Amino acid sequence: MRVAVVGPSRLPIAPPFGGGLEVFVDRLVVGLAAAGVEVDLFAARGSNGHSTALEFPGVDWTGFEQHARDDEYPPGARESEAHAFAQLRAHLETADYDVIHNNSTHPALLFADPGRRAPMLTTLHVPPQRSIQSAIDRVGPDAGAFSAVSAFTAGQWRLPAPAPVIHNGVDTGRWPLGPGGRGAVWFGRLTREKGPHHAIDTCRRLGLPLTLIGRAAQPSYVEEEIRPRLGDDIRWLGTLSPDELAREVGQADVALVTPEWDEPFGLVTIEALACGTPVAAFGRGGVPEVLADTPDHISRPSDPDDLARAVRAALRQSRAEARQIAVERFDLRIMIERYLEVFARLADGGPALSGPRPAVEYPRLAHRSRIDRITAQQRSARKSVR
Repeated sequence: MRVAVVGPSRLPIAPPFGGGLEVFVDRLVVGLAAAGVEVDLFAARGSNGHSTALEFPGVDWTGFEQHARDDEYPPGARESEAHAFAQLRAHLETADYDVIHNNSTHPALLFADPGRRAPMLTTLHVPPQRSIQSAIDRVGPDAGAFSAVSAFTAGQWRLPAPAPVIHNGVDTGRWPLGPGGRGAVWFGRLTREKGPHHAIDTCRRLGLPLTLIGRAAQPSYVEEEIRPRLGDDIRWLGTLSPDELAREVGQADVALVTPEWDEPFGLVTIEALACGTPVAAFGRGGVPEVLADTPDHISRPSDPDDLARAVRAALRQSRAEARQIAVERFDLRIMIERYLEVFARLADGGPALSGPRPAVEYPRLAHRSRIDRITAQQRSARKSVR
């Protein structure tokens, strides 16, 4: 099977990853390749193993740093991005793929001619955006098939047909069980919508030291709400390599997830669980689906008192039990198998799969070694895919 994977256009698919969507695409490509799929990746400049002939320019906020946001553009960037999508759309309408997997948050590919392009699956990683929803309303079934990363997110969109839910997966081999013992951790993009200031205030209330990890994706917010709160008990490490990040998360006793928006999934949640680090979180968006096994670890949104209660509950969970949830429900192999099933149905001219995730047995050690080998090859060679 030959699959075109279209990634997000703003940031490269390369460590240190800008956010959960970039991590998702990186793991998807590696997992598909390990399963024997021929993958062409179309992504932002600086990505690992992408098609450099048809790359997105990315978004550079140099000179406009204080205005930076992940949902806005500096002057000229929107137009450059639209031009790159137009070129990619033209390519996909003439290329010989079995399936196109669209993970972008741009409407352009939804207008590709369904009579010329391969069957296309668009995974919904974000809450409804006006430009994308308008394109879906206009094009209807010709926009292709859709899936969503959570049932909550699937229910937010108006779609031509019900979208199967494929939860994100974590490469549990790269997020090993850690010892804990060093207080709390919060990791992700430092933006108002992610709410790390709530984690700081809650940990101070509980007397827990807190480590913040992530890029300042919204510098104005960081200057207003984060830097004034830093101190001996609150440290901010900035961005880390994947291995360094996994090590820091594994050394924490509890991870806090504090969305101020309808979080579509919350990849950091399953990454923490894979390390054996229990999670306490605001119950917004798809987060309650992820933490369905531990409902007492979920707090009312934006309620610091209830979040403190959830943290105390999470601290009582054993690290082995936390990791078991990640391995049994969210291992990368499960996600890859689910997408492969959808791809096969689309390539055969059928609809995307609906209904619950199938129960699948995996050759765990053999598959693990293939993923590790392909990851190493990708990092060392960094060759363009086709």
